Amino acid sequence: MLDDLFFPTPPNLPEDPEGIVNIDPLLERRLERSPWQLRSAQWRAWALAEAAFGDGVRTHLAGMGGYRPFRGLLTVSVPFRTLQDHRERESMFLAWVSRDPVLTQVPFVFIFQPEPAATP
Repeated sequence: MLDDLFFPTPPNLPEDPEGIVNIDPLLERRLERSPWQLRSAQWRAWALAEAAFGDGVRTHLAGMGGYRPFRGLLTVSVPFRTLQDHRERESMFLAWVSRDPVLTQVPFVFIFQPEPAATP
């Protein structure tokens, strides 16, 4: 698998305690898929944010939790024009996220970080 290539598991010595991830096989399977799911969801959130806020959007995955209901903290840096404009675009973005098939499977806590809009 590609996960073994990019995220090799260090060998455990016999006296090492068993990792908590190995105790629950369902959690282990969910966490194995986690890096690829989180990255694809991050890309999808970036595309939706850029459609809502315009050019200059950046995303940063701050946390990668393995438990529901949330899978991570995603900081979305967006151009800031006015507060009313920001709220309208934020509402549009969150409406799109709530209907997106990728982002409903990998829910994030979105942290919006406004940045001054670039002047042409």
